[in-house]
Amino acid sequence: MLSRPSLLLLVSFISFRLFAQKPSQTLWYDKPAAEWSEALPLGNGFMGAMVFGDPLKEHLQLNEGTLYSGDPKGTFKNIAIRKDFQQVSELLKAKKYGEAQAIIAKEWLGRNHQLYQPTGDFWIEIDHKNQPITEYKRSLDVSSATAHTHYKVGNSTYKRTYFASYPDHVIVVKMTAEGGGKINGTVHFSTPHEPTAHYEATGNTLIMQGKVPGFGLRRSFEQVEKLGDQYKYPEVYDKNGQRKPEIENLLYDKKIDGLGMAFETRVKTLHKGGFIKSEKSRIIVKDADEVVFILTAATSYNGFDKSPAYEGLNPKLIINQHFKAIEKKTYLDLYKAHLADYKKLFDRVDIQLAAETEQSQLTTDKRVELFSNSKDPSFTALYFQYGRYLMIAGSRPGGQPLNLQGIWNDLMVPPWNGAYTININAQMNYWPAELTNLSECQEPFFKAIKELAVNGQETAKNMYGNDGWVAHHNMDIWRHSEPIDNCNCSFWPMAGGWLTSHLWEKYLYSGDKVFLKNEVFPLLKGAVQFYQGWLVKNERGYLVTPVGHSPEHNFVYEDKKQATFSSGPTMDMAIIRESFARYSEACKILGIDNELTKAVRQNLPQLLPYQIGKYGQLQEWQEDFEDGEAQHRHFSHLYAIHPSNQINVQTTPELASAVARVMERRGDLATGWSMGWKVNVWA
Repeated sequence: MLSRPSLLLLVSFISFRLFAQKPSQTLWYDKPAAEWSEALPLGNGFMGAMVFGDPLKEHLQLNEGTLYSGDPKGTFKNIAIRKDFQQVSELLKAKKYGEAQAIIAKEWLGRNHQLYQPTGDFWIEIDHKNQPITEYKRSLDVSSATAHTHYKVGNSTYKRTYFASYPDHVIVVKMTAEGGGKINGTVHFSTPHEPTAHYEATGNTLIMQGKVPGFGLRRSFEQVEKLGDQYKYPEVYDKNGQRKPEIENLLYDKKIDGLGMAFETRVKTLHKGGFIKSEKSRIIVKDADEVVFILTAATSYNGFDKSPAYEGLNPKLIINQHFKAIEKKTYLDLYKAHLADYKKLFDRVDIQLAAETEQSQLTTDKRVELFSNSKDPSFTALYFQYGRYLMIAGSRPGGQPLNLQGIWNDLMVPPWNGAYTININAQMNYWPAELTNLSECQEPFFKAIKELAVNGQETAKNMYGNDGWVAHHNMDIWRHSEPIDNCNCSFWPMAGGWLTSHLWEKYLYSGDKVFLKNEVFPLLKGAVQFYQGWLVKNERGYLVTPVGHSPEHNFVYEDKKQATFSSGPTMDMAIIRESFARYSEACKILGIDNELTKAVRQNLPQLLPYQIGKYGQLQEWQEDFEDGEAQHRHFSHLYAIHPSNQINVQTTPELASAVARVMERRGDLATGWSMGWKVNVWA
């Protein structure tokens, strides 16, 4: 047996070895990005940049987190389910699912929401006199949130350093030349919003201004007309359902009554050696040894409920304030402030899973390509920390929450509008926040939920005649709470409870009763009030939702027909059960005992219980339907095991086994987000 001093010496040696062999926290590549998805993401919670790293034509594709098309009033609220509710309920009871679904699709859906927009692009074109580029490398160190590009031309070394500072609200690019080389080139902006674009160069400052569309339509006109939804889009259709003349999917400024969010992006150029001059819409750099670009952006966004066109802020004044605040700061001052702020969050968690191997020394794209051979286990730790990096870069107090693409997007019509799908995707973005000690990064998400609840209260009253607040399966920056169009999955009035659960989890981590009282409880109460008014009794006397679905999965009935809607699907019941239980617990903690408290406690044990189906699986619906697709990417009925805590191996082993059976039947293959969910459920 080792003596105590020997044991301490051994532990110290092992700790030193682990520290000395700490795996790299850097993504790196040996060639520039050829397309957007290969570029390196930077962000400060307000702005995002995708850095391409081209030695001759550096490209930073830019985003500002509030920049969406549309306007708060641009929605379709004239949805009232009460006139059809009895008929739909009777059809579902009669198992005429297809007929019920046809009514819901025609009468209970709204219109498509608005589009997350790129601001534009920052270009740095460098003249190397057609000399060859050697020793190229670009990288992103996630431990410092700093990107680098390094290469040689002849005997001269060129370096670029990039970072996005949250405290100073800027993105900074520093370029240096060593070994006799000089920096020569031109700098300019571009934007896809050319109908409204204005460029200006004055002194050392380059300015880009514009407006995004006041209306954006992801659907084609043919899709809208096939759905018979022309009346939902008065921007592009007349009262007879005919397309207005010279109409487009994206309408700018004067074509849409002056609507549209304004934006400005501005860059200041500092240099050592040589000189710079402005020329029209460009800045020219001549024979510099060092150049620093300081970039910031702002929009006219003034809140989810105010028109950015008519009640908007002035982005020029906001940018003036940003530059005023840093006018006496050097590059080193900016970088130190960035690093101190970032590492305060990032350094809270360290993870070391394995020593690096020979394969670990390869470029990151090669490591990804070869990862399945199991010869590079340390890569998992880098991937984990890269996820934390993206959370910090994309979601900070005062900014917007991570949308479907985080804060990064280069498309005018991004996939699924670049908005927030709230039947899992937006929530999944924030699953790691508390677990990886990034609690503050949830603040934009919590703020968005509170804003959504404001509109959701109006929707609950007007659409359902219910108290409380409701949200469906999607929202954008305007926090519209109605169901969108086209997809049956859009009618899903369950998001409120799931969203509120994120605030409850923060309370569980912190134990902060003030947060519970002031932040969690009002939202939880509103979600519970809506569910109270939505529940009905089934034939067995259990409380169920009258109309629901299991996102985004169909069931099979009657001779291989498929349908979406039925009463009491398992996920509906899981979210309501969780919400009722937590509301009851919150009332107990806060000393609240009123009629709603009593009603919730009375109804909680009357909710439809979990059921095990003919394959030994946790049933996805109230009836033991066959799956529309046995390996469907969604398995929403497993909400009760994850992210909720209602089913587990210790206290509900039979239900846990039924969950495992679902997972076996679903298989391992799916889309990326779905496989991430599967990993968590299996764990």
